[in-house]
Amino acid sequence: MDNIVGRLQSAFPAHQLDVIIGSLLGDARLECRSKGIRAKYTARFRVHHGYKQKEYVWWKYEVLKNLVSKEPKEISWTNKKRNLHEVSWYFHTKSLKDFGIIHNIFYKNGVKKFPTEILPIFSDRMLAVWYMDDGSNNHGNVTLSTHSFSLEDQKIVVDFLKEKYQISPTVVKDRSQWKISIGSHDYDRFLSIVSPFVPKAMNYKIDNPRIDLSVKMDRVG
Repeated sequence: MDNIVGRLQSAFPAHQLDVIIGSLLGDARLECRSKGIRAKYTARFRVHHGYKQKEYVWWKYEVLKNLVSKEPKEISWTNKKRNLHEVSWYFHTKSLKDFGIIHNIFYKNGVKKFPTEILPIFSDRMLAVWYMDDGSNNHGNVTLSTHSFSLEDQKIVVDFLKEKYQISPTVVKDRSQWKISIGSHDYDRFLSIVSPFVPKAMNYKIDNPRIDLSVKMDRVG
């Protein structure tokens, strides 16, 4: 585990690694480009958000710009299930061996998991990016849409957040799946942790009249 953490810290500066890991815990994915015995294990990192998150996509792009060949693009398609015309923005990085390392710990048999390998380097900024990707501010409580992770993984996350941040998340049933909820008792504390790393375009995620957000900084470094 220490070797993996060391390699990741050597491969990416902290602000980039935080955005990469935080995004992978949320909506982003890694696309494995080469996994053969003769070729290097490489992958590319893909960011894809809806039209309303256009500025958020560009924010991520600016953080990862030196790893990307082309600027974000708009794409559109017809969502047949919902009978809607969808518009979104995306970009992907170059295929790199360093992303192959991350792919190896995040995906098991093609399924994304919560990798305990990242716990020693888990940061407030990772939590903020994860929340911006997958979190909902219900103006009194917060939920993380962690449905893609197993119940066992979500329990690991809950225990870790309790220990690291002294908050008390719970795993709650959401129809036939599960998600993580942070209740009213820890609501202000949670927002105070993530707020310094939230760019202006995502202010709606932390909009809360009970908390002093004058300290918010639109920072990436």
